Amino acid sequence: MTSSLPYIDPFDDGRSPRRAETDMDEASSLIDAVFRFERAVSRIGNTRLRPWNMTLSSYTALRILANRPRLTLAQLSRRCYARPQTMTRIVSQLEKRGFVARGAHPESERAVSLEVTKAGLAALEEMGSEVLKISGTLNAVLGRSEIVAADRQLRQAALVVEGELREMERSEE
Repeated sequence: MTSSLPYIDPFDDGRSPRRAETDMDEASSLIDAVFRFERAVSRIGNTRLRPWNMTLSSYTALRILANRPRLTLAQLSRRCYARPQTMTRIVSQLEKRGFVARGAHPESERAVSLEVTKAGLAALEEMGSEVLKISGTLNAVLGRSEIVAADRQLRQAALVVEGELREMERSEE
């Protein structure tokens, strides 16, 4: 550990008295920052999508389906990093709104494929500019090279942690 980074309380809204510095290491501070960032992005995304009665999770599922038609529910769930039960609820809501249609999967008799409807594509287009404002905010804070580097490093870290999780699950069997 080189120099200790200051602890940033994820629940501090700036109005609370400053907490004493902690002995949190850099990796723990990064985990805290990533969690705080994820929550902030979810909150601003949900707020920006409120006029369409959509959540950022629903928007993400719809966007993924628009780019990868004929995914199964399980495939969509993995791409959205969501539990299958959660994705079932999201897809059902999108289907009720006429944004997604279920159909026969071309490669499997048992699987159901999902596709975005014309109404879903139109909704995505409408919502897109609001969601892109989140990227604009990030681009204003970090430069492109910093974003690319952070993306690469965080994805690499995720792969390592996911590998560790798989090892733990194997050892429990």
